[in-house]
Amino acid sequence: MKENNVLIPEIYASYPYDGKILEYYQGVFESVYIVLHPFYKAVTLELERYNVETWPEKNEFIEGCYPISWHEILNLVGLDNISQIDVALRTMIGGIKQQYENITWEKLVLDLYKQSEIINPCDNGHISPFLENPLLDAIKKLGYEFLLTVDEHGINQPKKMHINDLIANDLLDVCNYTEDHQLLFATHWDSHCTFLCSSKKIIDQILKIHPFEGFFCTPNTEVYWGLHQI
Repeated sequence: MKENNVLIPEIYASYPYDGKILEYYQGVFESVYIVLHPFYKAVTLELERYNVETWPEKNEFIEGCYPISWHEILNLVGLDNISQIDVALRTMIGGIKQQYENITWEKLVLDLYKQSEIINPCDNGHISPFLENPLLDAIKKLGYEFLLTVDEHGINQPKKMHINDLIANDLLDVCNYTEDHQLLFATHWDSHCTFLCSSKKIIDQILKIHPFEGFFCTPNTEVYWGLHQI
């Protein structure tokens, strides 16, 4: 969609860059669930692989590492809530303004790697490899066979992909949605989570199949939710 010759992505195939999440999706999606990307620890995957040139593929992550929940991290580092973890992670990647950074929380999370080689959640603008196949599996069990995948800016034409192919390969994009525009999952670039958008009924069905760690947005939940009331 173009507005004043500026390409504007469709709401059902995009995510908000800032501000209140439900407000952005108003009239399109009733509900949004924030799916937290897990921390993880390598078992057989060599730590040297974690660089741009040799970054592991999805199935290598799944087979060579195991995920660790945010609530497990709270117990390990002594923080009080997941908002503090969110701020720590955003501080680490320079994803929030300097006045909102928290160096103390950042150090607690950074020390996890030094002490236990626990690695931070993926923050590359794509859903975590540990969540990808379970979410695709749940969507498939709802009766869907295909998804449309597209970049967050709507620059490229969406690609229609069979869910089985998406499960088997690394083919997802930043924004992924159903043909009937009833479901979307999209990953904000500076976040360690994915927005799962649909009706409350459909999201509840997905969570019954795979109880992903996270929380439902309230009218107050913002993209940079760790800094605000959620």
